[in-house]
Amino acid sequence: MAGAGFGEPAGRRPPGSPRTVTAVGQAGPVPRTSSPTDAIRPPAGSALLERLRGHGTARPAVDPGLAGGLRDWLEDGLASVAGGAPVDTGPVRVTKEALTGVLMCEAHLVARRTSPRAVTVELARGSLVDALFRQWVTTGRLDDAWSDAVGAVRVDGDGDVVDFLDALAPDASAELAQEVAEHGAGIVERWPVPSPTWLARTQERLVVPLVGGRVVMSGVVDLAFGGPAGERASVCVVEIKSGRRRIEHRGDLHFYALLETLRSGAPPFRIATYYTRTGELDVEAVTDDVLVGALQRVLAGTVRLCRLAAGTEPSRTPNGLCAWCSALPECEPGQARAGTDVPRHAGGAEDEDEFSLLVET
Repeated sequence: MAGAGFGEPAGRRPPGSPRTVTAVGQAGPVPRTSSPTDAIRPPAGSALLERLRGHGTARPAVDPGLAGGLRDWLEDGLASVAGGAPVDTGPVRVTKEALTGVLMCEAHLVARRTSPRAVTVELARGSLVDALFRQWVTTGRLDDAWSDAVGAVRVDGDGDVVDFLDALAPDASAELAQEVAEHGAGIVERWPVPSPTWLARTQERLVVPLVGGRVVMSGVVDLAFGGPAGERASVCVVEIKSGRRRIEHRGDLHFYALLETLRSGAPPFRIATYYTRTGELDVEAVTDDVLVGALQRVLAGTVRLCRLAAGTEPSRTPNGLCAWCSALPECEPGQARAGTDVPRHAGGAEDEDEFSLLVET
């Protein structure tokens, strides 16, 4: 994104070349059937790039004291609680999942951490679609969506997801393959292959140690563009989601904006969430208010995480998701709240899967 390189059309397919992705067991391309989302006209090609670049909007100047001030604010706020965590268990790790979980319900987060990891169709689909997106951005080619995605997940070494996929019944496997192929077709149709001048990075790890390493903030960004900032902000961060829009996705993006600011000394100028199912693109400019709000949320959640690490009894916070909580069946406040909640959809299995994904750690 540095300079004019971000947004150049280099790497696109020749006019008239096919935009097809095949699923396992299919003889031809996946049909692109119309749906109600077609009326939204999601951005594609140059329109998508203009949204990410903030066409017509000047990139903000970098305040050389901003990152240091934010770090000092965090250090001061955590100094009194970070020291209580046991040293032999390692640092308190702050991720987007941990923040969402601890701010929602401490007891649920602790119960989830001590339970075996539950892989759902939604989680597996997300891993597969993430793999397809990385392949498209880095190589500009998708052949067989299912084979490419499953092969990438096997190489990544996520044994839980691989075991889940291997155990799927043939009908369920074929249905998931069709769905993954549709997501892949949307990526190919809408996303231009990045030019090398964009300095595109996938799965970029951001790590920020605090208070002498007793707290470590970390995250993995799906896609980042742009080189190191000079006088003006130069980086754009994009998160890829294969499921429905959720309110916490905005908080995740703000967390990544804060991480990038603390790590590099300059904030990203744009952050975005891209939904592969519909092609929707939520884009937001990074302002001081965004960073301060993110810092306050991180500070509140990290204080709780440090206290839990020090042995404090987790609190139980009834909330709108208690009706789908399976980690704490004996939770009296949660059961009472669940009795007043009306399920949003017929059949609660999908919502229970979403609740599990919401606080997956």
